[in-house]
Amino acid sequence: MNTILKVLSILSVFSIINLVQAGESGLLLGLRIGGHYDTAATFDKPKSLENSQESVSYRTFWLSAQDGKIELVAERTNLLVPREDGFWRIDVKQSRYNNFKEDFIWINPAPDPDAIPNPILAEQEGVNAFDVSLLVKEQGIETPAGEYCNGHAYRDILFIGTNYMSVGYARSQICNGSVGVSTDSALQMFSLDEFKPVNISSLVEAQEGTVFLRTAKEYQDKNKDKNSQEWGDFSGGVVRQPGKWVVKGHFPIKKDNYTHFDVPITPSQLVEYGELHPDWETIKQLVPEAIDAFSSPTKDWLVVLTKTSLLGFTLNETGINSKPVLQLYLKQPVTAVMGHWAEGLRVMNWSEEIKNVGPNPRKSWITDTPLSPEGQMIGVIVCKTPTLSIRQGMGQHTKPIGKVKKGAKLPVLNVLGSWYQVKVNEDVSGYVHRDDFKILPSLPYIQTSCPMSNCNYGTWKLKQATLVYAEPSLQSESTTKLEPMQVVEALKGEIHTLRYGEIEVVNAIELNEDNQKLTLQPGDRLFDLESIGLGMHTIWYNGEIYYLNNGWDPDTAKNKTPWGKELIDRKTDWWVKVNVPEKNLTGWIVNPVADGITSSM
Repeated sequence: MNTILKVLSILSVFSIINLVQAGESGLLLGLRIGGHYDTAATFDKPKSLENSQESVSYRTFWLSAQDGKIELVAERTNLLVPREDGFWRIDVKQSRYNNFKEDFIWINPAPDPDAIPNPILAEQEGVNAFDVSLLVKEQGIETPAGEYCNGHAYRDILFIGTNYMSVGYARSQICNGSVGVSTDSALQMFSLDEFKPVNISSLVEAQEGTVFLRTAKEYQDKNKDKNSQEWGDFSGGVVRQPGKWVVKGHFPIKKDNYTHFDVPITPSQLVEYGELHPDWETIKQLVPEAIDAFSSPTKDWLVVLTKTSLLGFTLNETGINSKPVLQLYLKQPVTAVMGHWAEGLRVMNWSEEIKNVGPNPRKSWITDTPLSPEGQMIGVIVCKTPTLSIRQGMGQHTKPIGKVKKGAKLPVLNVLGSWYQVKVNEDVSGYVHRDDFKILPSLPYIQTSCPMSNCNYGTWKLKQATLVYAEPSLQSESTTKLEPMQVVEALKGEIHTLRYGEIEVVNAIELNEDNQKLTLQPGDRLFDLESIGLGMHTIWYNGEIYYLNNGWDPDTAKNKTPWGKELIDRKTDWWVKVNVPEKNLTGWIVNPVADGITSSM
């Protein structure tokens, strides 16, 4: 009888554990910063195989959700891939041999639980944590390439499932005695068990494999007349698009470029779970800046990525709860390369295993506050009194929950008619009326102008090595590097203000400039948007734009008696669109240093 009771007690405890854990789920999210391979290349806009200066790194975030709460449990260097024998670590290491550099993918199966841990490796991060003795194979640049060639071979991880991974490969080299540059590129699938290339058409059903071959031929035939040069061998793999994994095909073209084509195959056999709920259009309505999203198989929570943050939302029967329950600010834009889901006891097991796979990173990819309020609506308290009461609700009759000083900047959470819901601190939000609160221009603040007097667009000669970007943004792709003394045609320029300058008025003054009259009192706050040459600045004050001479800097103020003091300096970048005819290249350079920028008067 006692034995039966003991057995029943054990079963009861086990049932309770299952009930406790049943509602819990987790997402193992693999992310990449940077990248050389471009999955968005098209025939009309092919990707060049020229050298790229961008560094690439990988990281895993382990998130769990239960009872309406979402939390970041762990952040780890490397990509942690759940396998039957535990977590495998995967990363890319770049080797250099003279003037040749090459990426190698390193894979470590889970460490032997009976092996004595290596205390040195346990304290290392990234590829330094890999034990060569545990690698699938030791990898290094072949001697002929390192001794006789100048160039690179890049490998970017684009997707990792349970058994297969997708890799973007691009090689460009010139060797002693070669007539010209030798190039190669591919979109490859690899087996994790053997780490050997696998044709993606063999990983899908026979009918879909035929679809892949037919799609490749149709794409080549469609663009055959546009390309008189030989096409390379096509290949294919799995890549990430907003909210989903897709199959793409790859063709090397025009000697040193490549292009992609869409393949109408869903990689369901390679992805454990890839459905999105709700659909992408619904997610974009709530988070317009969203670039990717993952939703749980239980359809009760959602992770959304933007360029600046990782957001966690809970889901209900009617859709997405509008306020995120988790918000992590990212130090740099990321790209998703992996998403594995766990439920029930598996969540607890993964959490325990991940604790033993490497240390916490010394430098996290997340930060407590955003680097800049780009994409975030910010407003300024502009009341006539020294402080303003923040209200609990909409209406002057509602209870005040705190006071904020005039000139304070507050993030806007919602716009409701004449009232703004603002974030006072991490735990408190309230409401202010639009008469007392004005919205700053969004960042980056962009104006088509020159940051100096006598600016001259035309023929310039660069004084230093300069990167060329596809778009006027440091987050854009770097397409090539121009060497000093390179002659370019400067076509136009844009001033991008990334951070406003802030000026506090210390002496009352009445300004009459540029047919504008402005009366300022001590304590007033002005925001410097840009310099427009000849000492003039574009200034935002209480919701209006003014053009003022610099009267707050004692070095430039009239009569050396400044009426204001600078609290925060303005941060700007000058982007210039250039054309390099000899390279058949057009792009953007930032903050150029060159002869010919200014013309003599």
